[in-house]
Amino acid sequence: MEFDTTDDLILPLLTGEIDGVVSAHNGFLRRLRMAEVEDQIVALEPPLVTSPYGFVVAAENEPLRTVLNAAIYSSISPEYLAEVEQIWFGRSRTLWDNVLVRWGLLISAVMLAAILVLGYWFFHYRKRSAELSRDRASDQLLIGALDEVAAAIVIYDDNLKAIHWNHGFELIFPSMVPALKKGATMRQMIVQSYVDGTIQNDLSDVEILEKVDLFIEDMRRGRAEVRTVRTQDGRVFQARDVKLGARHFASLRVDVSQLQKQQDTIAHQAVSLEAANEDLRTFSSITAHDLKAPLFSLLNLIEFMAEDMEAAGISLPPEIEDDWSQMERLSHRMMQLVQDLLVYSTTQSESHRSEMIEPSPRLQEVLDLAGPREGFEVIIEADMPRLRVNPIAFDMVMRNLIVNALQHHDRDHGTIILSAQSTDDAVMLSVCDDGPGIPEEHYEQIFAPFHRLSASTEGSGLGLAFIKKTVESWGGTVQVSAAQPRGTVFTVSFPQSVAQQDGDAEQQLAG
Repeated sequence: MEFDTTDDLILPLLTGEIDGVVSAHNGFLRRLRMAEVEDQIVALEPPLVTSPYGFVVAAENEPLRTVLNAAIYSSISPEYLAEVEQIWFGRSRTLWDNVLVRWGLLISAVMLAAILVLGYWFFHYRKRSAELSRDRASDQLLIGALDEVAAAIVIYDDNLKAIHWNHGFELIFPSMVPALKKGATMRQMIVQSYVDGTIQNDLSDVEILEKVDLFIEDMRRGRAEVRTVRTQDGRVFQARDVKLGARHFASLRVDVSQLQKQQDTIAHQAVSLEAANEDLRTFSSITAHDLKAPLFSLLNLIEFMAEDMEAAGISLPPEIEDDWSQMERLSHRMMQLVQDLLVYSTTQSESHRSEMIEPSPRLQEVLDLAGPREGFEVIIEADMPRLRVNPIAFDMVMRNLIVNALQHHDRDHGTIILSAQSTDDAVMLSVCDDGPGIPEEHYEQIFAPFHRLSASTEGSGLGLAFIKKTVESWGGTVQVSAAQPRGTVFTVSFPQSVAQQDGDAEQQLAG
């Protein structure tokens, strides 16, 4: 059948009056697309009719045809041709062109977004709920721990308002709990403790406010210091107000009454002990002076009697001669003991007077006064480090060490070496001998007053005790060790920092 227009073919095809249509594919498809029924027909493949489209020009217009062909071949791409075809013949409808589909997709997208948002917040709140549960559990553990602490603890928020206090606070300061329950601030709590007399003080109300404001200002700046406060009932507390993180603060009051009582007892005992020591030093000094005069007279009397008997030509029997010598020797020992007691009793006060000395030449003078035994060589190291020490005390210490080394030597010949070495902390001055040595088990005992290793040796037993007391009074130490292959080494330390500071000061003055 023939139809006048392409549109006349559409309705019969769709209603089934005709089974198929032979037409230019793109032109017929364009009419179907305009009628929005292109999805109701299907084209055969391959098409029975092919209708190519193109530009048509007059045959005699050869230049124009040449230019157009060149332009088409050089600039028109398949993509551009497809775009032109879509403009001429339209495009097939998609699901998005359907209004219902568009609304359905939009509603679906909104619902999916809502589901995603709800899902996110569900998991977020579930996680947060778990965290809050853990935090509450941690808080309970912390609260339980704070309640077990033997101290009064109050936690404040950023506005210094009380938000929690432990069981210890209720036990230690029960009268202040009602104020906490009413939401008192840290400032109000501290002021109340001073005003109502809980804390001992003699401050005016204005002074109390200024003092508390200073506490709080220091705390906010992170400069909180521990302070000791006493309550009216005699208890002693260490008080501290501190910052906890960025938004919380805390007041801590630790009961140190027992510790303070012990410290007070120790301080009182120290005062009493110092007084007793001073009494003992005074008694020792007086006793030594009182004994010195009759002993000196006794020694003179023994000497005079010996001279008188020699002048009279009186000769004593051998046994009496031995007793006479023993009496003279014991009298001299007693005099030595009295003199050592005098020195020992004044060591603490005398040793504080100090000056810079050159040890090497001074030790030579000490050696000359000590009077070395015949057959012994005493070697003094040259250029020892300078020391700040009491010269008299230094001489007595070194003379005692040298005399001990000579006196207790078990041979007729020996060597004693005096040397020094510096460390970062001290100058160590050593006296080394090659005598019999001292058993290690006696190292501590030999420094006890009146202790002597052998009754056959001369001395009062105060020499090493005097040395230890004197050396410790200037901040040093004295130690004993074994020498090799035999003998003993006594090492006395002098604080290096003191010598260096004094040396530096003298150099600056000299410059």
